[in-house]
Amino acid sequence: MMFWLAIPLTVVFYLFTRKLARRLKSPLINPILIPALLIIGLLLATGQDPADFQAGSRPLSLLLELAVVAFALPLYQQAAKIRSQLLPILLCCSLSVLLSVGTTLLIGSVIHASPELMASVATKSITTPLAMSVSEALGGIPAIAAGLVIIVGMMGAIIGFPLMRLAGIRHPEAQGLAMGAGAHAIGTGAAAEVGAAQGAFASLAMVVCGIVTALLAPPLFHLYLWLTG
Repeated sequence: MMFWLAIPLTVVFYLFTRKLARRLKSPLINPILIPALLIIGLLLATGQDPADFQAGSRPLSLLLELAVVAFALPLYQQAAKIRSQLLPILLCCSLSVLLSVGTTLLIGSVIHASPELMASVATKSITTPLAMSVSEALGGIPAIAAGLVIIVGMMGAIIGFPLMRLAGIRHPEAQGLAMGAGAHAIGTGAAAEVGAAQGAFASLAMVVCGIVTALLAPPLFHLYLWLTG
């Protein structure tokens, strides 16, 4: 039964939460977090097999890649601004990756985490498919990497803009870069809801950080293993 209800429930919960979020203007009413919690609660309450729900919602999962491709539109619309600031953008994204991976490995060394766990956690700030691929190449567990990516993205979408307002960061381009670099596709979607400039620069940061992470994470991880071995 849950197989056939998977897509209708997902769409209804999403549309309801999206409408509620626009009305209440609260970062806690997240169109990704709330439907996920509702579906988890429903599965637990009814005792349904999560595998049936996952199989039924597979067509929606296939749309994820198309959704990522659609981020090219705001990039095109903001192409002139992006070209004029390309070097600072690349520098910011590269520093973001170094900080993300570096602090993760540093914390891991302090708490004596296993190399397998660290390989799974190091890719937490890039899109799910890329994070799973990179973490697996490093000897990590793709399922853990995917779960952390989703958690990081949701947290970024919820608290990202409130934190930036608190810190006095009002520049649309800076806001977009921060959301794309720190909260990948989920954060980019939240940025696009705020404005075209935020969405475009978040899209660019997401792509650049994904590429830079794929290039830098392996040598940084092997350096970590050498230093802690």
